[in-house]
Amino acid sequence: MTTYTLTISEDKKYIITKVVGEVTSQEMYQHAVEAHQLARTLNLRAFLMDLTDAVNLQSVSKNYDLVYQQFRTSDKLIRNSRLALWVKMNDHSHDFIETLAFNAGDNVKLFRDHQKAINFLLEG
Repeated sequence: MTTYTLTISEDKKYIITKVVGEVTSQEMYQHAVEAHQLARTLNLRAFLMDLTDAVNLQSVSKNYDLVYQQFRTSDKLIRNSRLALWVKMNDHSHDFIETLAFNAGDNVKLFRDHQKAINFLLEG
């Protein structure tokens, strides 16, 4: 089970989701829906997911289903948004999600440097 917090950046330009623990597909989808609901109320399209204290132990097939069956088909998520995945320096457990999302045409990028993640969000 994961815990998470949802906040707005100080400059009010993106939504921050801080995730702690082992992530599951269902929890990640629910976190995304709630972040997108908040973003809609503020007319935002940029998201920073802080995964520095989270690990993805899901199977390849569960990660695939998360991206292609839940994220791509959901009418609850904002299309044409930007998502920066901020992870620990040596954590590669989230790499496949970035690859899947990129291949699906989403504007998602994984970062190990916090400032680079923010710069990516502010570019768009």
